[in-house]
Amino acid sequence: MYRLLPFLALVFLLLSAGCTNVAGDRVRSLTSDAGSSAPLMQYADTFFTAAGYDCQAEDRGAALRCGRELRDLFIHQTRAVVEIFEDKDADRYLLASTRWDEGLIPGEFISSKFENPDVATFCESLAASGKGRCRVEE
Repeated sequence: MYRLLPFLALVFLLLSAGCTNVAGDRVRSLTSDAGSSAPLMQYADTFFTAAGYDCQAEDRGAALRCGRELRDLFIHQTRAVVEIFEDKDADRYLLASTRWDEGLIPGEFISSKFENPDVATFCESLAASGKGRCRVEE
């Protein structure tokens, strides 16, 4: 019985230890065609909520923060986060999207490149609606 204690301790350490990896999509600037940001924020909230994201306004400095589970396995979870921040100096908003990987899969096996297809679809939909435009920041 006592011989198993070191083995059990090692298994517990391996199961409780994990890696967190973050990858980001390109930052986009959002401009409102209406002159007011309210329709733009409402449109973004409605779009991302319909796409399966859980959205919250005014969270930790972001005008809008939305998150969605992409993968939820016992040993590994992946979450996409979309945040819209106000850029007061340029009278626009910035949209940033990140992918968070947490679990037992080492970072060497996870791609560091991330392009959120929901953000690209949002930008196309926003332009088609006439409420605003997205532009990739260089």
